[in-house]
Amino acid sequence: MSNASPDGAADSSPAGTRGAPNSASPNSASPNSAVSPAAPTRSAGVSVAPANAQSANAQSAEEQSANDQSARSRPSGASLPRIGFQPRSGMIVTGMAFVFATVWLTTLLDAGTTETLVATAASCFLVGTALVINNLLRWENADNAYEKQRLSAETWNARFRKLHSESTRTAAVLSHMIDGIVMLSPKTEILLINEAAARLLAIPGDGVYLGRRLAELVRVPEIIHATRRAQSDKVDQSLSVEIVGGSVVRPVAVRISRIHDADPPYLLLVLRDETDAQRVEAIRREFIANVSHELKTPLAAIKGYAETVELAIEDDPEAAKHFIAQIDTQCLRLEDLIADMMRLARAQSGKGTLMVQTIDLENVIRQAFSSFLPVAAAKQIELTLRPSDAPVHVLADEEAALAITQNLISNAIRHTDAGGHVGVSCRQVNEGWMMAVEDDGVGIAPEFQERIFERFYRVKRARKAADGGTGIGLAIVKNLTRSLGGTVSVTSSPGEGATFEVWLPKP
Repeated sequence: MSNASPDGAADSSPAGTRGAPNSASPNSASPNSAVSPAAPTRSAGVSVAPANAQSANAQSAEEQSANDQSARSRPSGASLPRIGFQPRSGMIVTGMAFVFATVWLTTLLDAGTTETLVATAASCFLVGTALVINNLLRWENADNAYEKQRLSAETWNARFRKLHSESTRTAAVLSHMIDGIVMLSPKTEILLINEAAARLLAIPGDGVYLGRRLAELVRVPEIIHATRRAQSDKVDQSLSVEIVGGSVVRPVAVRISRIHDADPPYLLLVLRDETDAQRVEAIRREFIANVSHELKTPLAAIKGYAETVELAIEDDPEAAKHFIAQIDTQCLRLEDLIADMMRLARAQSGKGTLMVQTIDLENVIRQAFSSFLPVAAAKQIELTLRPSDAPVHVLADEEAALAITQNLISNAIRHTDAGGHVGVSCRQVNEGWMMAVEDDGVGIAPEFQERIFERFYRVKRARKAADGGTGIGLAIVKNLTRSLGGTVSVTSSPGEGATFEVWLPKP
């Protein structure tokens, strides 16, 4: 029989520790208990402060940590000790009293020794049976209580693990966002901030943000004032500011929203870098201005020639014919401009129908040459094609390849002085063919080479020739080449000509 404890309860463990069901708490049921989220965390580039209600669980988190350490100290595969009970001291005293009463009664009845022994043995048997049955029932109750608390502990641990996993995923999402996110308490203390927000707000990189007021870290008065207005006026705020970070001035759009789930409400700041948006807007404005200029120039010429023809048609018929020819030239220029703009729009939208098939690129180049030989001869420019040793077969749409070649040759002739040279050649590169259009014209400085493929972009006014094109030829080249799965590049230096290279895949 196990040793009884002073209060009448004992267990069957070697250490004699009282195995009350309370020992099977959720914190100690599994060595892999989830970490309590009560403490401030900084994970995956996101700083998060705890809510006030969570901090109240700090003591239970410490107890859980101690229990986890105790659980880890057990041998691998060991389970929690089973809980057993021995008879209470009161039951033992009662049983002994019953035995003594039996002996006393047999003595009073003048029973013999044999009868006394039988009666005593019977009473001892009854007392022992009662104690065993009681012990078994208590064992069963203890096992049931243990199992219930073990299941409860597993349920809570599963919830903690799920919360921890969701918190990790949320932190990963916030850290990879390009927009900045800042959550403020009603006292404008920072509760959450991601790396993008710290970068956009130009906050010093010491990493100590949580719990500090926004005004302590952000030196942008417009944002601080808008935050106060959002609290006082109870209206969401939107503004655009310029934030200086080192030597960079960055335009930032800020949206301040009130989170109504709390009273007083928390604030959520969303910050977006507008550098690219402003650059695109500038390009759009420049494009509109260039389109207006390109359309107004021939229209003004047509109007002027028409007025002159009206005055000279009777007095000077020859002059009138000359002006009519000029009107026709300007109309053709407008027609070409509109056609190129429509071709570019189709190439950019991807809605154009491209019949991609195996074509002979050298035949396409010869077709382009035939249309530009008179123009090159008029400017005394030598136009040559260096044939390849192998057939130049590529996967492309024939009309698109012809438009690419014509625009590159036209651009080379336009920016090559009289007596110059324009040459076209093809060579194999990787799994395709590279077509190179070279000229010995004015060349392009490196800082302008990325923008020459934009619509209507010209390096400088001096590059505009009298027979200037529509200004969107290279943009058509870029978009058609991409649509065919190819690439386009330029190599040039001022005064040393330029080489445009287009790569198209083999069949």
